Amino acid sequence: MKIARRRSSAWALPGMVYALWLLAGTAIFVAPVHFHALTPGVALFGPFNAHFIRDVGLVYVASGLVGLYGVRSRNVPVGVAAALWSCLHAVFHLHVWVDRGWPLDGIFLFDLCLVIVPPFLVVLVLLTKRTEPETLP
Repeated sequence: MKIARRRSSAWALPGMVYALWLLAGTAIFVAPVHFHALTPGVALFGPFNAHFIRDVGLVYVASGLVGLYGVRSRNVPVGVAAALWSCLHAVFHLHVWVDRGWPLDGIFLFDLCLVIVPPFLVVLVLLTKRTEPETLP
C-alpha cells in the first residue's frame, strides 16, 4: 500500500508544475501588459507586443492542460511531451543568459527558478517514473 502511494505521489510535482503553467499562461494571456512590465528581463527584448505575449501565454495554457491530462491518465509520454516546449524555452533562456555575459542577477535567478529548472525537473521525475512498474488501483 505504501509503495502504491509513493508511486502515485511521484505525479505530484509534475501536476503542480502543469497547474502553475496553466494559471500563469492564463494570467499572461489576460494581462499581457502586466506580464511585460512586471516580469524580470522581458522588457529587455523590446517594446510591448500583445500578440506575441498572448501567444506565449497560450502555449503555457496548452502545456498545462496537456500535462494535467498526462498526470490524470498517468501517461508518462504525454507528460514529457507537455514539458517539451518549456524545456526548449529554458534552453533559449540559458542562451540569453550566456549572451548577457553570465550575470548572476535577479533576471537569472527568476529564470533559473521559474523557467529553467521546472521543466527539466518534471522530465527527470517522469522519466524516472517510467522505469517503475505500473500498479493497478
